[in-house]
Amino acid sequence: MAQWDLLFSGATVFDGEGTPGRVEDVAVNSGVIVARGLNLPHDAAKKVIDAKGKWLLPGMLDIHTHLDLEVEVAPALDEVVRHGTTTVLVGNCSLGTCFGAQESEGQEPIVDCFTRVENIPKAVLRTCAKKMTWDNPEDYLAHFDTLNLGPNIAAFVPHSMLRIEVMGLEASISRAPTEVELQKMEAILEGAMKLGYLGLSTDGLPFHYLSNDPHTEKRIPTQFASFNELRRLLKVVRKYDRVWQTTPIIENRLKALFYFTLTSGRLFGKP
Repeated sequence: MAQWDLLFSGATVFDGEGTPGRVEDVAVNSGVIVARGLNLPHDAAKKVIDAKGKWLLPGMLDIHTHLDLEVEVAPALDEVVRHGTTTVLVGNCSLGTCFGAQESEGQEPIVDCFTRVENIPKAVLRTCAKKMTWDNPEDYLAHFDTLNLGPNIAAFVPHSMLRIEVMGLEASISRAPTEVELQKMEAILEGAMKLGYLGLSTDGLPFHYLSNDPHTEKRIPTQFASFNELRRLLKVVRKYDRVWQTTPIIENRLKALFYFTLTSGRLFGKP
């Protein structure tokens, strides 16, 4: 009776430890590597793959993607997997779809936020938004179970969309949140951390603008957040030892230095 499901025979193995590649066999059972070495018995495997002359290595992790919409229309993400990536992170740069389409009062946040930042046609974005059946972070994660995914998916809570969810699009680009609104953002973020979200994503690039009238001269909502708002939200992220994904502030060096202190483990008690 076969011990293993799969045996890669004669592959040049790069194991991620920084050592030179070496030729060996690798046995897999139930999706787990269970044996490595030279001349493993072929008759112990249900299937043998001749990997001579080929590389065998751990799947790559793409930590910064904007595949949030592509994964909905082409969940296999063939080109991603073809290049050896087995895990992708979405919800970067404060933009994402974990709150669904968020359409209300004639506003189209997905279209408004993604068009100019990601250079995606509005018609495509509207089609994608109409297919969104979820409206909260929990259902967003659950919907991936219904897709025939190629790579693994992990997500950040996108700050622009979080502001829109709590304040509405217009308010998110015109004023600071009230104390009640900020507390609600903290609560939503904490709930997402408990669900397994990676952390919070924000953005500071000066060329990330909204696309729909009358907002075309306004930047995306995350850029209207105060230092105090970010400090309070990142306190939630720190509580769960998660990640703050952001882009650099390049217009104002003093502001950039000030915001850099938010990354200080010494000031805040932990990284």
